[in-house]
Amino acid sequence: MTDDTAPLAPPSAVERSRPEADHALAAVLAGAGLIHVAMAPSHLGDDAVLGTGFLLFGVLQLALAIVVVVRPGRLAWVAAAGVSAASIAAWAMSRTVGLPFGSHEGVAEPVALVDGVAAALEVAALVMAVAWIARPAPRSEAVVLPTFARATTVVALVATLAAVASPSAREHGGSGHGHGVADGETASGHAHEPVDDLGYSALVNGEMGHDHGPAGEPAAEATLSPQESGALAAQLAATAPLVAAYPTIADAKAAGYTQSGPFSPGLGIHYSPPGMTFNGDGDMDPEDLASGMLIYDGIDDDAPLAGFMFMAYQQEPPEGFVGDLDLWHSHSAVCIVSTPDGIETPFGADLDGITQEMCEAEGGSLLDFTGYMVHVWTVPGYESPEGVFSDLNPRLTCPDGTYYKIETRDIGSADTTCRV
Repeated sequence: MTDDTAPLAPPSAVERSRPEADHALAAVLAGAGLIHVAMAPSHLGDDAVLGTGFLLFGVLQLALAIVVVVRPGRLAWVAAAGVSAASIAAWAMSRTVGLPFGSHEGVAEPVALVDGVAAALEVAALVMAVAWIARPAPRSEAVVLPTFARATTVVALVATLAAVASPSAREHGGSGHGHGVADGETASGHAHEPVDDLGYSALVNGEMGHDHGPAGEPAAEATLSPQESGALAAQLAATAPLVAAYPTIADAKAAGYTQSGPFSPGLGIHYSPPGMTFNGDGDMDPEDLASGMLIYDGIDDDAPLAGFMFMAYQQEPPEGFVGDLDLWHSHSAVCIVSTPDGIETPFGADLDGITQEMCEAEGGSLLDFTGYMVHVWTVPGYESPEGVFSDLNPRLTCPDGTYYKIETRDIGSADTTCRV
């Protein structure tokens, strides 16, 4: 005989959980998983380890989205929290200090829409999973409402579609990890291809945002007549004695050259000759060609010579070299700080908002206009794929082979603008 008055056994956590909560968790897990799976092929083409990681996280997240609906419970929630936390940690590391493995080891990647949305969905999944673990049986039916699940599902779907269709996803699809599209094999001098450029396109865009010539445009050799080509070749040949005399920074220092600003990817580090004088007429006479600034690929004494920079102090772009290939540029609002070792530029060049007071606080003087400058890449082994007068030379990279820079405002007294 049974006792009808005996209390019933309490329902399990699964029975007491709200299905709407599991549906909401499944929606954000599925969104993050779909993004990872969609991006996996392009990453596999660039880095097998990284691409496999994308595929693994994507499949796990999609599987968990099904599990938390079909077999909800503490084990499913713990698994969802663990996978989400691991993926968030890997993403945060890749965007701050760089992953410790793969073809981009130690390189901090920029945040793009597609990876930002995936990370946001994972944060939402982690928060919800932890909340369900902590309180599987809400005290109030109103804690998790059907409208919450519907709204979360819609938001997750829209965010996922927007992320996968975004330009940043298409850049990832070009094996670019969000770097954009630019040169494929500049280090070997081959033609550009739409592959990962390690930040070079962003560097070009940044330089073209200032008072520079069209950096990155190939030299239009066809615009020179045969006579002009011969005369230009004779002018450029005048840089050969500089190549022989100052092959390293140590040689330049021994001759009295002093550092002018920090090393920057694409630009190198500049050394000014002793008693430097400015070209006043804008013509490249033999004495002007013999007294240019030296550009080196690195900051150590054994860094090799890579190119030259010549200056002309006048208000209009100078006549310069023979023909119309030389791309002269100028800078404004440059804070110059003189030190025993050379010149520092604590705020870089062309940065908006720099005042005389700010510059004086750094012990410097503010130049409203620097005069005109042109780069010449005639050093053997450092011929620029963009042209002998290109503003930037993609052969000059940071030590890790990338072009990522710190913020201009953070340069201070640093010897390099490289992020790594």
